[in-house]
Amino acid sequence: MDRKQMCVTNVKYKKPTQNEARRMKNLLKYLTYRDSLDDYVPQVSGVERWVDRGMGHTVKQIADRCDGYQSEHVLLFSLICNPNPDLIRMVPHEQREVFVRQLTERTVEDFFEARGIDTGVEYSYVTHHRDTDGKEAPGQHNPHTHVVLPGTSYDADEGRRKPLYFSQRREVNHIDMLHEVTQNNMVALMERYVGLEWEHRYDALAAVREQQEQVAHIEKA
Repeated sequence: MDRKQMCVTNVKYKKPTQNEARRMKNLLKYLTYRDSLDDYVPQVSGVERWVDRGMGHTVKQIADRCDGYQSEHVLLFSLICNPNPDLIRMVPHEQREVFVRQLTERTVEDFFEARGIDTGVEYSYVTHHRDTDGKEAPGQHNPHTHVVLPGTSYDADEGRRKPLYFSQRREVNHIDMLHEVTQNNMVALMERYVGLEWEHRYDALAAVREQQEQVAHIEKA
């Protein structure tokens, strides 16, 4: 399989302006209370939606830390870690949330280690469960995470926070690095949760789907 299709990791950011700060809080509320535009998630007392890795576990805590850790140009970074639903289908249902959480934590932490940020970067993330709605394979379980990162990271050598950035220059492309780290962790977790034959199973599924699409195309013609 094309390993670029194993997991989507998109990075966006919001600027430290009044309008963007308002949008940030709305985004945090949306991520907390919904799994999708149509799926409201009831809150359970004592059960936190957010996993706190330094940015907090409530909307207020995360918003306050984004505000306190902002840089001149970035209020927060948001990252989506969304594994391919065809691969998630191979993971036992009761293990899928743990799979996605481990993928998220390994990816974030390995990524910043690869960048040489030894102290790490604070983050929090929330797991969403939804079903796919595309034409190719609708209705598949699609667990994924939304990660919130600050606009700065702490530099232990200098004893201060410095701007965090994602370069896309030819010399250093952090987005490509993030995708590579994600793919490596997907491979490791698929082998652990599914087995060494996972890629052969995926290729067989893709072949069946391609045959079905060809039949459908002939029937339409």
